[in-house]
Amino acid sequence: MENGIAILNDLNWGYRAARVLHVANTLSLFTILSEKPMSAEQICRTIKSDPEMMKKLLIACTSMGLLEKEGNQYKNTELAQTYLVRGRKLYQGDIIAHAATVWDFWSRLADHVTLGGERVTINPDEHRNFIMGMHNIAVAGRAQLFIDSVDLTGRKKLFDVGGGPGTYSIVACRRYPELKAVVFDLPETIAITKKIISKEGMQDVITVREGDWETDDFGEDNDVVLLSDVMHGPGSKAQMKLKKAYDSLVCGGLVVIQEFLLNDRKTGPLIPALFNVMVGAYSQAELFGIVEETGFIKPKLVISSEELGSSWVTADKR
Repeated sequence: MENGIAILNDLNWGYRAARVLHVANTLSLFTILSEKPMSAEQICRTIKSDPEMMKKLLIACTSMGLLEKEGNQYKNTELAQTYLVRGRKLYQGDIIAHAATVWDFWSRLADHVTLGGERVTINPDEHRNFIMGMHNIAVAGRAQLFIDSVDLTGRKKLFDVGGGPGTYSIVACRRYPELKAVVFDLPETIAITKKIISKEGMQDVITVREGDWETDDFGEDNDVVLLSDVMHGPGSKAQMKLKKAYDSLVCGGLVVIQEFLLNDRKTGPLIPALFNVMVGAYSQAELFGIVEETGFIKPKLVISSEELGSSWVTADKR
């Protein structure tokens, strides 16, 4: 097959594979199979599913490298056992569950493009999946990218805006023992944050503050403000958040930004381009321009990973 056809074929079939992953994850298939192999019939009895459709789902998961079949028994591959079993350190099921909740947006993409419409919103019942999904993707590589690339030596107080699960504050305070952090988010999120901070044994160095960036300030005497995935393109009120960050920082303070960044020609990379369709994304030049307009100096792209869809930017307060 010609290479061009192969590329198009992969793109055209990709959403089908994604939906199989969403459904298998929703059914807790990989967690059920984490202890011992099971036959299709045993799985059906456990999950209470249609036998013929479950067999088809198992075949698809096997073809995708998520399951292995030995005789009539199915078991997790190392990939599924590592990332898709609830409770495992690198569990990714919450972010996959969140992706499933925005499926309707993508199925109605033609309507959104031709007729406009409201942006996707998160149902309150799905809030935990979203917040824990942010934790999933952080522990799967983004947190390591951050802590290995952004130097916080000598910093004492980090204010984590919309910090969600608090994962970046946790890894920062572990790397820099002199650093303390405040995770700032909405009350329903902070309830989840507290549990994660406690589970990680970091409650002595990380505190929480309930609030809303629309109405509340970002405190004072911060020497680091972290804005991770809270400035998604023109609709995100990035200028307002940067101004509040600037006002809260001491002279010489540092703003640290993680975002889905498009290149300056806006031709990619793929993950930011897809994220831009649903939510929004700046190019690097656009983000740097807004950062400098707010008063920050020396904006710098510290690290970028196309594989993770993650770019880290820093800038200083005069």
